[in-house]
Amino acid sequence: MAKIQYLSIKNFRSIKELNQEFPSNFVCLIGRGDSGKSTILEAISAVLSPSWNLPFFDNDFYNCETANPISIEVTLKDVPEELLREDKFGLYIRWIDENGVHDDPEVSEEIGLTIRLEVSKHLEPKWEVVTNRDIGNKDISAHDRSKFNLCFVSDYIDRHFSWTKGGPLYTLLKQEGQEEDEDGEIMIDALREAKVKIDEGGFSRFDVAINKVKNAATKFGVNIEKTGTTIDFKDLVIKDGKVCLHDEKIPFRLKGKGSKRLISLAIQSAIVDQGGIVLVDEIEQGLEPDRIQQVVNTLKDNAHGQVFITTHSRDVLVELSAENIYLSRKLSKLLNLDKTMQGTIRRNPEAFFARKIIVCEGATEIGICRALNEYRIQNGEKSMSFLGVRPTDGKGSELISYTKTFCTAGFAVCLFCDSDSESINTAKPSLRQAKVHIVDWSNTDCLEMAIMRDLPFSLFKSILDLAAELKQEDSGDDLETIKVNMWSSIKAKYGAGCPEILNDAVDSIELRMAIANASIQPKKVWFKSFEGGYRLGKFLLENIYSFPECKFKEQITSLSKWISDES
Repeated sequence: MAKIQYLSIKNFRSIKELNQEFPSNFVCLIGRGDSGKSTILEAISAVLSPSWNLPFFDNDFYNCETANPISIEVTLKDVPEELLREDKFGLYIRWIDENGVHDDPEVSEEIGLTIRLEVSKHLEPKWEVVTNRDIGNKDISAHDRSKFNLCFVSDYIDRHFSWTKGGPLYTLLKQEGQEEDEDGEIMIDALREAKVKIDEGGFSRFDVAINKVKNAATKFGVNIEKTGTTIDFKDLVIKDGKVCLHDEKIPFRLKGKGSKRLISLAIQSAIVDQGGIVLVDEIEQGLEPDRIQQVVNTLKDNAHGQVFITTHSRDVLVELSAENIYLSRKLSKLLNLDKTMQGTIRRNPEAFFARKIIVCEGATEIGICRALNEYRIQNGEKSMSFLGVRPTDGKGSELISYTKTFCTAGFAVCLFCDSDSESINTAKPSLRQAKVHIVDWSNTDCLEMAIMRDLPFSLFKSILDLAAELKQEDSGDDLETIKVNMWSSIKAKYGAGCPEILNDAVDSIELRMAIANASIQPKKVWFKSFEGGYRLGKFLLENIYSFPECKFKEQITSLSKWISDES
């Protein structure tokens, strides 16, 4: 059954121009809101629509510029044989390969047809089979377009549960050869059969009143002895859409949103089993994570048809191969991810829905980013969510690999990391050349050393109290005992001459580094967690104006400016 190989869209809604190849049978479109994902599905639905006419309006044109016609073009392979007969479109066959679509049979053995929908300022849609040969184009009817078995699952799916012409249930009938019989259309006949059963059942509750009417009629010389009660054909309104699926006595249209989408997908999958194209907008709507994953895997494993979905769900991405995923950014071409990105997708799926990504060395940096986001909002700046910025965990040793992957995928990337790793430091010059913004520290410092080096000495007691509170929340131990143990660790790092308590200490670089080293002591770390980083970041930002001009303040300010940059 037909599958889309190439798609071209011009001047349709949010898309000025898009030209894309789809070599896969399963296509997942991702991207920020309003990046054109749903528009792509709507375009495919329109060009292969089985309806004889579709309504178009001025706002369907890109920027409402009706002087530039809408043009949607698909090149399909595996076209039904009946459409390739010479009396149909056999003279319009084209040849397809990895370099595009050709009109020369010497180029490739794979054949297909190119269907174009064009809408001018007069708002009249025109469907044609097109070729670049001198024979011109040929109109393609709604009946012939219905042979492509296209179905669209969106928010408006109640019609999927009725036996309406052009609907998916009716498509299943056609696949079974039951579209029509000798006497008429099967839908109308089904309703007539139902009317007969109603007539046979009668309406006994009305018998007493009817008998009185019969007796009265006899007095007037009128014989209506065969009178009974049933439904007038006129009031029955014999239309195919009146027959629909029920769960016992409850129509499917009254089921919950998630159940309706699952049932609709079940109907579509039955169609695709025999070939077809299914479009599913926001596949995760109304579904629990386990159901989302089951639906995606079921559709993905179907080898007979072609499926296009859009999603904003991490649960969808982790089930897919990178080659199935296409990133939309309102460009003339989608970015098809490749297998080198698979590990990054599985570990950081949420990041692929962002516009800009902060690759954090660990949980502490992610926590600080959350605190910075709250600080920005409190100060009247745009949130990271509004700006499409997402912090993600670089997992330490995989930090550089993740950063390079996101760069390759075309994201704006900031690397938020320490300066105490030689391998990371060695990679930084090439990352800067790739336009990665780097937030790090001097003197081969880690984050804790950078903080303790630049923190105003008046804030040291408060930061030690914060670390003790975090430890108490984790362990439940006595707070004063925790503080005593923490200071013992500091004294051990400082060596001889360390004061017994902080209040007796004099500011010195040696004391600062002793505190920093105590904070990162294995199995006794103070802030290396998401919550620890968040609370630490909140404390530092609340006091940022008391910092002198220093590396730490400079880099945090730099990070906030990068977040704000919308270029």
